[in-house]
Amino acid sequence: MTVIVLLAACSTKQDAVQQLPNKIPVTIQILDKGGKYSKFFVHIAAKGYQTKEIAYVPKDKTMIVTKKQFTLNLYTGITYTFQVSPTTYDTIDEYLTAKKASGSTNEGENLPISKIQFTPSLKNNKFTISVE
Repeated sequence: MTVIVLLAACSTKQDAVQQLPNKIPVTIQILDKGGKYSKFFVHIAAKGYQTKEIAYVPKDKTMIVTKKQFTLNLYTGITYTFQVSPTTYDTIDEYLTAKKASGSTNEGENLPISKIQFTPSLKNNKFTISVE
């Protein structure tokens, strides 16, 4: 005797969106203590998490910024790791081309790296990261 059990759940994309935490604008300020840098390499990583209803996939983003203050829309309640370092590159494409040409080590970019973990909330929506 064979018994087959088929479980089905009804859900819509809107249900999943409503289960995600809210996104809020978060202001990031880079404090250049020496005042000698104008471009910064910013790497942002967020671990994933899972509840009974939904899974949040880990995220990873890299950018080069020319302003010492910028705003990103981030999810509340999720811990993000920010790594910031000065750079001589103008764009991510330029950085990746140089990295590929050097065999994935950028020996010319031996600059300080600052690292901070941050969990956005309605009361905690800005932070400063220092680069020495």
